[in-house]
Amino acid sequence: MRSLATYTQTIMIKRLRFFILAALLLTVIPVYAQHLKIFHIDVDQGDATLFVTPNGSTMLVDAGKNGHGERIKKILDQEGISCIDYFVNTHYHEDHYGGIDELVNLGVYVGVAYDRGDKDFLPPKKLKEKTYKDYQDAVGSKAIMLTSGTDIPIDPALSVRCISHGGVVLGETEISTAKNENDMSLSLLITYGNFKYFIGGDVEEHTERKIAERDLVLDVDVYQANHHGSHTSSSWGFLQDLMPAVVVISNGSNNSYYHPRQVTLDNFNRLTPTPIVFQTNKYMGRKAGGGNVPDEFIADLDTTGDEGTITLLVNLHQNTYTITYRDQTKNFPVKPRAVTEVQPKGIVIEKLMPDPPGADALYEYVIIKNKTAHTVSLAGWVLRDAGNKVWLLDGLEEIQPGQSLKIVRNNMPMSLNNTGDTIMLVNPANVVIDEFRYTGSVEGVDIVTGH
Repeated sequence: MRSLATYTQTIMIKRLRFFILAALLLTVIPVYAQHLKIFHIDVDQGDATLFVTPNGSTMLVDAGKNGHGERIKKILDQEGISCIDYFVNTHYHEDHYGGIDELVNLGVYVGVAYDRGDKDFLPPKKLKEKTYKDYQDAVGSKAIMLTSGTDIPIDPALSVRCISHGGVVLGETEISTAKNENDMSLSLLITYGNFKYFIGGDVEEHTERKIAERDLVLDVDVYQANHHGSHTSSSWGFLQDLMPAVVVISNGSNNSYYHPRQVTLDNFNRLTPTPIVFQTNKYMGRKAGGGNVPDEFIADLDTTGDEGTITLLVNLHQNTYTITYRDQTKNFPVKPRAVTEVQPKGIVIEKLMPDPPGADALYEYVIIKNKTAHTVSLAGWVLRDAGNKVWLLDGLEEIQPGQSLKIVRNNMPMSLNNTGDTIMLVNPANVVIDEFRYTGSVEGVDIVTGH
């Protein structure tokens, strides 16, 4: 039998180990939790962007072209990553999904996969392509259709919101689809604290214009250039909304499309203030129209190899981010923003139905959501339109954290105009807590605000 002194000593040693471990966790976790890492992986003339979030979750947007899965795996191994929690295939071009089957075959587990859906409408030739079949076998057959206004729940510290899919943008009711596969790309707005980042696959001017008309993406820190810096994308009105401080172009050194186009680089240079533009690879082609930024801002100056990865590290605590490549490190401040722009609005307008089946006066509805962590009384709250007609919310009493509530018109005065309106959520102090403007409606179809 152990003596009391021996037993007491054992307990004290265990407690000491516990407190040492707790102290280590307290010192390590907050530092780790302040960082978001983004890898613009050098997959030549393609896209593959890896996000590693503060809680350690991973999201891969696109996977480069066929044969470049090993380049992505190299970065994963470097970071000690064995699985991709979320994979987003922006569209059905091989230079964006070609490497995903290779990753799976190399033992990388893929959790949830998203793509733009609508595969039944793809041309027969696409459905017969080997690379497309490989994509389907690897993850595509299980992929979830990602639609505008949908959030990817990767990390509570981040907002990852789909802005466009299939050429349809968030809040659009008069559906106008894109004209080609590039423009049907999924686009995402990633927000981490004050830091804002936009990535849009190969989205082109048609969809860019609709995003800009609705002011869906404003004043970002970093923009991964749509369509590898093509002249068909990064249109002037769109750039004036984004006003990026940094642009990253994923391009190949000997690509036949001569990306990036000089006209696109000229557009970036027209912005005031002028963004710093980076390229993964130096364009070495001889076709007129192609261009390059100065060598200082190009990750890989050679025509071969995979040394062109550009890494971005966001430090939330310092409100800064760094970009590294080769032996270069560039430091940037995160843009200052109004508090209301970076914090959750609290109670938001989530959806509305201006044109329900049946009588509008009875069946119109609005759905609100509580995005706070506490119960909120709805006494004295109203929904109000631009003509100051209202729906009273008193009868709902309160809304719980995370709860969505449906308010049906039931002959209340305010009408959700089928051709467009502005709807405001107003608290008892007559402060507009949330506001949403729409420009049309489709019978029986919800308008998702994205708020």
